[in-house]
Amino acid sequence: MRRPLALAVAAMLAGAVLVGCSGTDAGSEGASEPSPAERLSAAKATFDAAGSVQLDLSSRDVPPRENGVTAAKGAGAISATEPAFSGTITGTIEGVAGTIEVIAVGETAYLKFFTPDYVETDLDTLGAPNPAMFFDPAKGISALLPQTGDPTAAGRARAGAEVLDRIDGTLPGAPIKELFHLGDGTGTYRVSYGLTSAGELRTATLVGPFFPGVQATYLLSLTDYGAPVEITRP
Repeated sequence: MRRPLALAVAAMLAGAVLVGCSGTDAGSEGASEPSPAERLSAAKATFDAAGSVQLDLSSRDVPPRENGVTAAKGAGAISATEPAFSGTITGTIEGVAGTIEVIAVGETAYLKFFTPDYVETDLDTLGAPNPAMFFDPAKGISALLPQTGDPTAAGRARAGAEVLDRIDGTLPGAPIKELFHLGDGTGTYRVSYGLTSAGELRTATLVGPFFPGVQATYLLSLTDYGAPVEITRP
C-alpha cells in the first residue's frame, strides 16, 4: 500500500516543479526589449557620462567652393559647463580651404591657420562651428539622439571589427544648423545611428540639405569612451 502512495507524492512533486519552471520561462519570454527611442536615450546617458571621446568627422558630396567644415578629428572633453576639443578641422572658411589646428575650451576657440602660434578667434565671424560644443550634453552630438523622429530598428551593420545595432530616423534642421552651422534650419535630415552592444553611440550618418540644393552626407565616428584627455588653453 505504501508504494502507490509514494508514486502519487512523486507525481505531485514533479508536477509542481514543471509548473514552477513553466512560470519562470513565461516570465522571461514576457520581458520586453527596449524600444529604439529608449536605446537612444540610454546611448545619450552613456555618452554624457563618458567624460571624453575621440571624434572623427568626415563628409561626402559637399560642394567644393561652399564655406563650411567638411572634416574634423581629435579629442573631446564632455562637460555641461566647459566642453573642450583639441584636434584639427578641415573645410573652407572665407573662401580659403585647408586644415586648421584647433583648441576650443567652452566658448573660446584658438586656431593655428597660417600662423606659428594659436590665435584666439571668434568662430561665429567665420561662420564656423565651435567644435567644443559637439561635447556639450545640452546641445552637442548626444543632444541629437532624443530629438530623433520615428526611430526604427534597422538591423545590424559592421563598422570595422564591430557589429553595430542600427537605428534609423529623422532630425529637424534647427539643431543641425546650431551644431554644424550648416543648412538653413528648416530642412529634414535622415539619420542612421550605430550602437554597440554596450550601448555606446559609435557612428552617426546624417544626410540632408547641408548646402542649398545639395543632399550632402556627414559621418561621425566616436571611439575611446573615457580615455584620458587633457585639453588646456594655449
